[in-house]
Amino acid sequence: MTHGKRTEWEVVIVGGLGVLFLFLYYQQPYTVSALRWLGIQGAPAAYRDWNEYIVVSSIWLLWLPILSLAFFGKGELSQYGLARGDGKQGALWALAMYLLMLPVLYYVAQRAEFRAYYPLDKRVLTDPAYAVYFSVAYGYYLFCWEFFFRGFLTFGLYRWLGWWGVGMQAAAFALLHYGKPLPEVLGSIPAAFALSWLALRVRSFLPCFWVHWAVQLTLDALLILGHGAEPRRS
Repeated sequence: MTHGKRTEWEVVIVGGLGVLFLFLYYQQPYTVSALRWLGIQGAPAAYRDWNEYIVVSSIWLLWLPILSLAFFGKGELSQYGLARGDGKQGALWALAMYLLMLPVLYYVAQRAEFRAYYPLDKRVLTDPAYAVYFSVAYGYYLFCWEFFFRGFLTFGLYRWLGWWGVGMQAAAFALLHYGKPLPEVLGSIPAAFALSWLALRVRSFLPCFWVHWAVQLTLDALLILGHGAEPRRS
């Protein structure tokens, strides 16, 4: 676990702005340049694509937090979980978490609400070459996602506020799940605590990234294999 209490106002400010911006951005289908999602009608209502979604997300989840840490001189990125840490223990815990998720993934892959929402880009279901690109791009997105939540927020807020800070991270994590299937929204809270515990225990967010990516790849694979089958509704 991380020790040494210190204030982390830059984490609160940059993290809070990032969560607010992405919450608004994720709730609408328009591009950043359209500005319709901010209630401004001065631009055409162009729809965003998957590539914009990745770029905008990575700016707020990875690059702005890293730049803020460099600007405020808060030390090495390893202090925010971007480190190998205890690699062996992290791999074992990540594997255990992944195996625990397999029955859940098999179940939700048959549910109508999950099949309607995932994969995020439906071209994955019918275009194998695109599915490979999507999986790699989504891996980058999840790396940014886990750095932000289990790295930047978890390590920064835990040093300052202890587990109350981890709770703030979990609340933000759940907020950005708004609009996803309800079981996933509810499950995001215990998942956030479990992944934060793992990151702090092994001094790295990387195992959290690996398990998150593996879970998403498995869910997408199950959805591809089951494409065309009748979904379960009850």
